[in-house]
Amino acid sequence: MPEIRPLRVLFVAFSRSSLGHVTRMRTAARRFADAGHTVAVAAHEEVRPLVEHAGLQWIGIDEIGPAPAWRGMNDVASLRAFARTRLASPAYVQASLDDELRAIDGFAPDAVVSDMRNTASVAASMRGLPSFTCHNLRLFRHPMHAVLPEILATLEEVGIDPAHRRPLGDAVLVPDLPLLDPLSDVPAETAGLMAGLTAEIRHIGPLVPSELLEQPVRRDREPVLNVTLGGSGAGDKDLLRIAAAASGLGVRLAVTLGVDGPGSDALAEQVRAAAGDADIEIAAFRHDAVDLMSRSAAAVVHGGHASMIEGLLCGTPLVFAPHSNEQRGNAARVAGLGLGTVAAEDDSTEAVTAAIRAALDADRERHAAFASVLRAADGADAMLEAVERAVALRRLETAH
Repeated sequence: MPEIRPLRVLFVAFSRSSLGHVTRMRTAARRFADAGHTVAVAAHEEVRPLVEHAGLQWIGIDEIGPAPAWRGMNDVASLRAFARTRLASPAYVQASLDDELRAIDGFAPDAVVSDMRNTASVAASMRGLPSFTCHNLRLFRHPMHAVLPEILATLEEVGIDPAHRRPLGDAVLVPDLPLLDPLSDVPAETAGLMAGLTAEIRHIGPLVPSELLEQPVRRDREPVLNVTLGGSGAGDKDLLRIAAAASGLGVRLAVTLGVDGPGSDALAEQVRAAAGDADIEIAAFRHDAVDLMSRSAAAVVHGGHASMIEGLLCGTPLVFAPHSNEQRGNAARVAGLGLGTVAAEDDSTEAVTAAIRAALDADRERHAAFASVLRAADGADAMLEAVERAVALRRLETAH
C-alpha cells in the first residue's frame, strides 16, 4: 500500500440522546492520533469537554435534543411518523448537512467516520471523500428499521443527488463481535435495504481505549458498585431503585448521573436519600469512567452498547436495567453468556438486591477470560487499517 501517513480524519458523532456514540468516536480518534494521523471530532457543544479532555480538536455542530418517547414505540407506522418530526425532518437533515459540509470544508479531511450522525456520509460523498459509519446492528431492529427509510425519503425531498444518498457510507463498521451483535438478528427487509446502501458490513471488534490495551484485566477489585445508566434521563428512576437495593450490601456506591446542569443537584440528593446509610459517591460525569469500571467489583448499566462493551472489556460483572429494545437485546445476549444478570422494570427491590449480590460474587476468572478475548479483537486498529486502505485506493483512482 502506498505511504499515506499522516491522514486527516474527521469523526462526527450524534451525542445528545446518548454519550455512547461520542465516546466511541473519541476513542477511535485518540487511537488514530496516537498512530500519527491528524484528527478532529465534530459534536455538539455539550460534549466539547469530553473531546478536548482527550487532547483532541473539537468542531462544533448543532444537534437535536433528546426524545426518550421513541423507546416505547413498537409500531412501525408510529415510529416513521415520529422520525419525520425528528431525525428525518427536512429541517434537521438540511441543518445537519450544512454543519457537516462546513466542518469538512474547514478541516479538509481525507476521510470521514461517523457514529449515528446519519448525514455525515452523505456530506462526505458530496465532497468526494471515502466515509465509514459506526453502527450497532441491534439498532436496526429498532428504531433504525423505521428511521432509515424516512431519512432516504427526506434526502430526496431536500434535493440530494441519488449518487450521494448514502447514509451508511462506503462501509458499516460494527464495533463488536458477531457473537454479541449478529447480522442475522437484523430483519431481512432492513438487511436488504442496508446492503443496497453500502459496499460492506463488517464486524471489526470493540473500540478499545488505549489505557485498557496497556494493562491486563484486573483481578483485584475494590468493594465498589459502579452505577451508570446513561445521560438521556430514561434511567433516573432506576438510579433510585438501584441505590435502595444496594444500600445494605456493604459496598461503596459510585453513581454517575450522566447529566450536568439543571436538575442534576436535585437528582443527586434523591439518590443519596435512596441509598440511606450506604457509602456513596455521586458525579454528574466522569472522565475516569474506564478506570472506575476496571476497578469496580460489579457495575449496573442500562444496556446501551458503549457501557456494555466497556464493562465486558474490563471483565466487570454486569447487572442490566434496560429500557429500550436495543438495551434489552444487549442484556439478554450477555446474560445468556453467563456474564451478567437482568433487573426487569417490575422486579422487586429484593430481586434487584439479589441480582447485584450475584454480580458481586461472580466468577472473576470467567469474566477476565472473556475480556482478554474481546480486547484482542481490537476494532480501533481494524478501523485504522480500513480507513488507510480506502484513502490509498481513492488516491489511486483520482490519479488516473
